[in-house]
Amino acid sequence: PIERVLLPDTLGVLIPSEVYEYISLIVNRYPNTHFDFHAHNDYDLSTANVLEAVKAGIHGLHLTVNGMGERAGNAPLSSAIAVLNDFMPSVKTSVVEKSLYTVSKLVETFSGFRIPVNKPIIGENVFTQTAGIHADGDNKNNLYFNDLMPERFGRRRKYALGKTSGKANIEKNLQELGIKLAKIGRAH
Repeated sequence: PIERVLLPDTLGVLIPSEVYEYISLIVNRYPNTHFDFHAHNDYDLSTANVLEAVKAGIHGLHLTVNGMGERAGNAPLSSAIAVLNDFMPSVKTSVVEKSLYTVSKLVETFSGFRIPVNKPIIGENVFTQTAGIHADGDNKNNLYFNDLMPERFGRRRKYALGKTSGKANIEKNLQELGIKLAKIGRAH
C-alpha cells in the first residue's frame, strides 16, 4: 500500500492559483490519501505556493533550511512557518520560531551558502531600521507595527544610523549604550 504521494513543482513554474487548483483537484479526488507538496523557488513563488497548497488541503510540506536546494532552491522553512503561523492560525506545526535563526546560521556555517542580508526572517538586516520615521513610530506605541516582531525569532530590533536617520534613531542607539540625553528647551 502507498502511504504518501509527493506532488512536486519540481521546476518551480506554477503560480499560486495553479497550485491551489492542482492540489484541490487531487486531494478532493483521493480524500483518503496523504499528499505532500514540494515547491521549488525558480520564480520566487515557493512560499506563496506553500500557502496555497495548505489552503487546498495538502497534508505535508517539503521545506528546506535557508531555502537550500538545486537552482533557485526550495521553499524556505523560516518564511513558510511565519506565513502559516500568521495567515493560517488553524494549521499547527511543531517548528519553534525562536530556533529558526540559530538553525539557519548553523546551516549557513556548515554549508558555506551565505544568507542574503535582506532574506525575510533570517537575514542580518531584516530587523534593522535606518529610516528615522520607523524608530519614531516604535517610540509611539509601535505605530508602524506588523506581526513580524524580531523577538518571535529570537532576535532584536536594531536602529542603524544613515542619511535617513532622525532623532529617534540616535536616541535608540544611545539607549542601547545606556545613555539618556537630557531634554533641553529651545530659546525663543
